[in-house]
Amino acid sequence: MRSIAIGLLGIVLVHGGAAAQTIEEQAQVLRDFEHQVASYTLQLTCLDPAHAAVATPPRIFTLPVAMVFRQLIAKALDEQGAATAVRGVGSAGSLHPPAVLEPFPADELFQFPQVLASALPALPGPLEYRLIGNDLVLRDARNDVVAGVLQDAVGTVATVKR
Repeated sequence: MRSIAIGLLGIVLVHGGAAAQTIEEQAQVLRDFEHQVASYTLQLTCLDPAHAAVATPPRIFTLPVAMVFRQLIAKALDEQGAATAVRGVGSAGSLHPPAVLEPFPADELFQFPQVLASALPALPGPLEYRLIGNDLVLRDARNDVVAGVLQDAVGTVATVKR
């Protein structure tokens, strides 16, 4: 099964067709993302950091969601000519990459670029987007934990502290 999945991923990458084929499919993927985010906020309303270690990590950035988010980010950076303006926010190379349900690193609280905030779906209540290096992170501000990580969300754009 694993070899089939790897083979299909290879075909998609070689073919270059790693995109949501239609607007309807992309909209469905974004609805699924919103459902996962809503599920997370309901599930973790009572979760405090002491219980985070035993909680099941949420699967917010599934493969289809990751593909659509990368497309939205790339399009926003390309259309706005903002790739050099964004340059990521946060550290260029963290020794400890962000992980779901771990405490959010206090030294990574930087303002999220507006060009990306306007391109991505709105988040409910305690959740907010953040960048750590090239990774897009969903931060649960109430519990100060990482709710989701999309690795290499901004691609090879250099990252610097603002």
